[in-house]
Amino acid sequence: MNAFGSPFDRSGFEPLVERPAPLAVAQQRLMVLMLLFMGLTAVIAGRLVQLCLFPHAARTGFADPNGPRGQIIDRNGVPLASTVKLWAVAVNPRHVIGDKNKLAEQLAQLMPEKTADQYRRILFGRSAFAYLRRPASPELAQAVNALGEPGMELLSESHRLFPQGNLAGHLLGYSQVVATGKSGKETLTGIGVERYFDDTLKAGHPLQLTVDARVQAAVESELARRMAETSAVGAAGIVMDVDTGEVMAMASLPTINPNAPLRSAADANNKDMINKVTLGTYELGSTFKMLTFANAIESGVITDMHQMIDISHPLHVGGFTIHDDEPKHRSVSIPEVMTFSSNIGTALIADQIGGDRIKPFFDKFGFNDRTSIELRERGLPQVPKYWARTTVMTTAYGHGIAVTPLHLAQAYAALANGGVLHPATLIPRDPRQPVPGKRVISEATSARIRQLMRMVVLQGTGTNADAPGLRVGGKTGTAEKVSGHGYTKNANVTVFAGVFPMDHPRYTMVLLLDDAKASKATAGFKTAGWMVAPAGKRIAARIGPLLGVKPEVGHDIDVSDLMPLILEKKTPGKNAID
Repeated sequence: MNAFGSPFDRSGFEPLVERPAPLAVAQQRLMVLMLLFMGLTAVIAGRLVQLCLFPHAARTGFADPNGPRGQIIDRNGVPLASTVKLWAVAVNPRHVIGDKNKLAEQLAQLMPEKTADQYRRILFGRSAFAYLRRPASPELAQAVNALGEPGMELLSESHRLFPQGNLAGHLLGYSQVVATGKSGKETLTGIGVERYFDDTLKAGHPLQLTVDARVQAAVESELARRMAETSAVGAAGIVMDVDTGEVMAMASLPTINPNAPLRSAADANNKDMINKVTLGTYELGSTFKMLTFANAIESGVITDMHQMIDISHPLHVGGFTIHDDEPKHRSVSIPEVMTFSSNIGTALIADQIGGDRIKPFFDKFGFNDRTSIELRERGLPQVPKYWARTTVMTTAYGHGIAVTPLHLAQAYAALANGGVLHPATLIPRDPRQPVPGKRVISEATSARIRQLMRMVVLQGTGTNADAPGLRVGGKTGTAEKVSGHGYTKNANVTVFAGVFPMDHPRYTMVLLLDDAKASKATAGFKTAGWMVAPAGKRIAARIGPLLGVKPEVGHDIDVSDLMPLILEKKTPGKNAID
């Protein structure tokens, strides 16, 4: 035995624990009961607080654990979307203790969107809960509270508010759970920034966009004005920084109001919900001629601006006839082909380039894929599958190939900025990082294209876009509207793609009118030079100073080597056929 009277050797073992006394056991049990009681009390208290602060959570089974949805601001900090706390008025008919008939009359006076009889049906119905107004103004909430009826409930709810109203409606969009079909199954739907960045915003993170609310307002108002003047069914416009791809404005008209919730997922199929800038694809007509000329210069087809092209007769190829709207019946110089917007001359140049160089050139500009802009609504260009000789010629002036206005804006930015294609973005670039991009044409070609763009506005089809002192350059385009499997003869898509200032390009804009009609405002013409170019002039004049581009009369890009090659000098506004 050892010293403890045990027959075992306890070396290497823990000493035996003495049994607690009965009093100690009782104290331990009491402590456990007290802790359980305190925990239960805390749970109940927490639930009461939740019900007081979020009374609707008891009915929906949902309380947002991440706080309010993140704010969206423009590049200058102007709020575009915020989450605010608003009231909702509801009723629990089973808890009403007063006269329901009298209450119905009172509710009809406070909320006249329903009649007293309709409120009676709610109050005497079987439903245990019904929303009557959401959101509700503080004044209404106070009036309902003054009724003193326990069955009336005032709930504090989070609502998404777009303080600028319809401004940038398609761009901002919405993210919303709606009922689908007869089953009423709920699904997440939405468009625009709200939908694309749903996870980020839902987590409460703020989001700054490249958009300038002032520029956005100018673009929208001028497009709306031109739509009214020409009875157009729709319009689109984008303004973009040529060196960064940052989108300063993006407008699609008719606009939508992101403050107005959808009733069902079917509402999202409304044609006006389509973002015409990023999702709609169009044949953009003669705006493609700038691309063809850039290709011709790059490939050595055009080596001298003095080269002459015979456009005296319509061009007959493969059973098709290519003609000009304003026949010249003579040979013209390279600058004249562009300023006159000659389909014949452009087709002959494209024929020399050839299909083996036309399609790859379009591919370099991204015309074979969707853009990478931060939106779900991104249209896929419609490019010919087979490049016959006629296809090569017609796509050279924008017939038989369809892209989005955003595709064209990216392309024109590259044509003017020295030859680098930058993907469009809605998120400000990090100034510490290089701007993503790829070279698509040489700097020398870009310099020549800048001259040609300016010549179009000085002496060609774009004279109505010439904003004094802002050195606007660009190209007009008119194309028959594609409908179904063919073309609508009496409906056009008219476009102006421009850049300013041409001596030091900073911004590109693409403006489009859908099915605009000739009117007094267009001097009876229905082509882009009269339809949409004037809107380009007004937009440039409005946004230039906002963006730091001040008018400088007497200062311009040097086109002295091209001007003598234009034999028929035009008065501004008198040659806007295309």
